[in-house]
Amino acid sequence: MAMRVYRRLPLMCLCILLGQSACVEVCAAIIYSYIDDQGNPVYTDSPETIPDKYRAKVKMHEQPDPFSKAPSRMQSVQQKMKEQAMNYGWEMPSFQIDRAGFNPAQSKILTYAGAAAVVLLLIMYTSKSPFVRILGFCLLIVIGIGAPVLIYVSDGGPMDIMKKKTVASGQTQQDRLQQAPQ
Repeated sequence: MAMRVYRRLPLMCLCILLGQSACVEVCAAIIYSYIDDQGNPVYTDSPETIPDKYRAKVKMHEQPDPFSKAPSRMQSVQQKMKEQAMNYGWEMPSFQIDRAGFNPAQSKILTYAGAAAVVLLLIMYTSKSPFVRILGFCLLIVIGIGAPVLIYVSDGGPMDIMKKKTVASGQTQQDRLQQAPQ
């Protein structure tokens, strides 16, 4: 019995990790509609594109974002647990390790990638199935490639810094061209 629990422990840890990292934001989109001179309905999500003569007849429709989903049962349970802990004055521990030289978004990526790698290594080590070991190894490779890419493209990451430098350089060049005698 104890051996069964020991073998399932890495799988349970992985489920908890995935549950902690999942976050869904529910957004709504506003759609504007009006009837043009030919009697055709016109729909837009940008009120700036509506001609002035139709603005008095515009109707607003709020629609849920098609890409968002309702929170899962696990997310609902997590939210209730957080609310109850806050009611008792407890603070939920953060699962983010702040690393020097990394911004918070990059630290979060590094923390989750490291935790997932540890869980995968545990699964590979405790499993006797060659399929599970190969699958774990392949997922480790995906994490090894994906984590640096995500860190690179994250907010405040190297790509963001290069974009800011490029925009500043372009603006400097535009200023020089405008100051040049014609």
